[in-house]
Amino acid sequence: MARVIRLTENELVGILSSFAKMFTNKDGKSDINVSDTSNEPETEDGSKESDSSSSSSKPIGKVSAKGQELLNNPIFKKKLKEISKAIHIDENSIIKLMKHESGLNPQIKNSIGCVGLIQFCPGGGMPKTINGKSYTLDEIRYDLEAQMDGIKEFWTKGYNNGKIKSPADLYLYNFFPVAAGKSDDFILQAKGLSATTVAKANPGFNKKLGKPVSSPLTVGDMKQYYQQTGMA
Repeated sequence: MARVIRLTENELVGILSSFAKMFTNKDGKSDINVSDTSNEPETEDGSKESDSSSSSSKPIGKVSAKGQELLNNPIFKKKLKEISKAIHIDENSIIKLMKHESGLNPQIKNSIGCVGLIQFCPGGGMPKTINGKSYTLDEIRYDLEAQMDGIKEFWTKGYNNGKIKSPADLYLYNFFPVAAGKSDDFILQAKGLSATTVAKANPGFNKKLGKPVSSPLTVGDMKQYYQQTGMA
């Protein structure tokens, strides 16, 4: 049974290495077809997207009907305020990240088994304990309150460790925790996980930046990507 976990650096090394091997063909080219790293899905009911914003100043752009339903959910609004206050990041910046990761669908599950608003992924280790209860991935998909509390726990740890000081830091921490808070020339890599492997496993970033897919990604590159996509 899958267990709920947000990846540590060591777990990130393992899972990205596996993905790189899984989706790399004999010519060394990635078989992952990603033209845009956003995981935002099309609306299930075919409805048109509508503009939306919350109490914070930064606009979040188009939001699907499914996403608007979440934004209107009292539990989500309450927990969003708690998270924003805990990490000192405005609500709309948080919503933008969730939109980028999941299309604001807390029940979404991608092709590799990651679920929820910020994509909790399968991995080893102990079950994810939230408010004294252990959750599997499938359980957390359908418990919005627990999911939001899990997000708060994960991000608050980063904030308390000095890794989250701005929206760009939050986005980077959510994607590659070890790189958060580093200088712009820091290359996204870790022990057992080369910079090339990271880049090839996430081709959408370099494609958006107009660089070769295998080019090492830096913190500065990620900040540029967030600016170009309107996230930051």
